[in-house]
Amino acid sequence: MRSIGVVVVALSIAMPVQAETVDQVLASVDVEVILLSDVLMEIGPEINTMRERASNAEEFRTMMDARIRETLEQAIDSKILLREALLAGLTVDESKVDRRMEEIKDSYPSVEAYLNDLEKAGITVSEWRERSLKQEMARGMAFVKMTEFEEEVVVSESEVAQYYYDHSDEFSQQERARCRQIFMPKTGNEQEDAIARARLGELIAELESGADFADLAIRYSKGPAAADGGAMGWVVRSGPGVDGDLIPALESAVFALRANEFTDVIETEGGFHILQVDEYTESGEATVDEVRKDIAEALRLEAAALRFEKWMAELRKRSRVQVFY
Repeated sequence: MRSIGVVVVALSIAMPVQAETVDQVLASVDVEVILLSDVLMEIGPEINTMRERASNAEEFRTMMDARIRETLEQAIDSKILLREALLAGLTVDESKVDRRMEEIKDSYPSVEAYLNDLEKAGITVSEWRERSLKQEMARGMAFVKMTEFEEEVVVSESEVAQYYYDHSDEFSQQERARCRQIFMPKTGNEQEDAIARARLGELIAELESGADFADLAIRYSKGPAAADGGAMGWVVRSGPGVDGDLIPALESAVFALRANEFTDVIETEGGFHILQVDEYTESGEATVDEVRKDIAEALRLEAAALRFEKWMAELRKRSRVQVFY
């Protein structure tokens, strides 16, 4: 969560100069200006991190300069997008902004500390709220326009096929399995642990009689995602240059199975497990049919991003943007 007070720290660290320098104009968009203090308000939380990463003062200044320039470009875009949002009659959920401001205020030890930081940053609560609302409107306009461009893009089969063959190395896949788990943790008490293991043994018998694994996981598992039927998602088998997703005891048992098969009770340091494989995929190269949807979505997003970039460039030309930094 961003702390307002870090801006004050930022000014003292990054710009040990007279106060009036802080409010120098970095850029203008039509008749509106962007101040250095506006930019520092945005990058404040990052400044100490950059200082720690820099090996010397010169490197720190270089990093700061690059980040200021990047943030300035974003601020210019934000002003342009805000204007477009107002012209389009776009509205935002103000309660969302209010909730975010409340969360930040609640992160302070007291209301006095919160207001003190606002005062040091030279901004009132109402000014900060107005600033946040404008940022939310700008983001909303960008989302609306990107969605519009995405809907306009039509990806052909030939484009999908060309991408697939040009990037064939991206579609090699490691051996993997989509799993579920029923888990009971060890307590350290021998009698309780013996009872837990025995109970899982009874569940094995129920599974062998046709019981639904997900239903048993919901009812008895004490592990993650129990409420989702013990779903673990896809797990990858370890191999040369590939770190597996499971510890060795579980991995060896899981990858000895195929779809709809389940393990016996497996004991690990943490507890007792039963795992089921819902789906299994051997290592190899995914076919174009298997990845068609993903490729089409990637191409659609890429084309939409290019249209958005072109649209923003055209808006900049009409916005009389001047950069003084």
